[in-house]
Amino acid sequence: MKASNTASPASVDQYLNTFTSPVRNTLEKVRKTIKAAAPEAEELISYQMPAYKYHGMLVYFAGWKNHIGFYPASRAIKIFKKELSVYEGAKGSVKFPIDEPIPFGLISKIVKFRVKENEEKATAKNNKTAAGASTPKKSSDEEQVSLYLNKLEPSVRDEINAVRKIINDAAPQLNERIKWNAPSYYYKDDILTFGPYKTGKILLVFHHPFVIKIESELLEGNYKDRRLVYFKNKTEAKKHKKELSGIINGIMKLIDKK
Repeated sequence: MKASNTASPASVDQYLNTFTSPVRNTLEKVRKTIKAAAPEAEELISYQMPAYKYHGMLVYFAGWKNHIGFYPASRAIKIFKKELSVYEGAKGSVKFPIDEPIPFGLISKIVKFRVKENEEKATAKNNKTAAGASTPKKSSDEEQVSLYLNKLEPSVRDEINAVRKIINDAAPQLNERIKWNAPSYYYKDDILTFGPYKTGKILLVFHHPFVIKIESELLEGNYKDRRLVYFKNKTEAKKHKKELSGIINGIMKLIDKK
């Protein structure tokens, strides 16, 4: 499906060029549909995927082996539940099979809904500010993660970011936030969290109880409802990228089945 393995794309054009035809053409049509529905949105790359921002993030999309991933946030999935019921999906995402017609009209409707939703949020925010509201603004999950990372030593931040990339690449539908004072990831339920960093030891705590059903040489501990994964450094983490991705996706599949 992809033309070659490349570094993280710097633009949407570069991202699309990593795919071979006709998948690239389908992704380009998805792109044009989104831009037509949200002409004022900023196009960018976020989490290694094409993304669109207008008064906050609107939607993401991505190409996969057998499907086109579309990520319009959980409320949009709920609002269009009936129309999306024929597709496989999750709390904030939907999968459109590559070998079936892509519902561009539905994508357009969802994007327009997200535009309106973000506009209403922005208006409410501006009205609140104009009224002299003094309630402190709550940082977004993305802002909280950035704040956490900026407080780390550069060498430590580099190690943590390398593992974060593996996690995000393994499952873009995971949501990242700061919980238990560290970057944490959830998909319907909380799945894993970074443990305290120590020199020569990157710790991941898999605290979803389904992890005990996963068999992997990386998982340590004999706890009732959690397992631990240790890496000496980012090089070792990258060496076990496939195994770590398998653990994450294995837990997510079990969550979908429950």
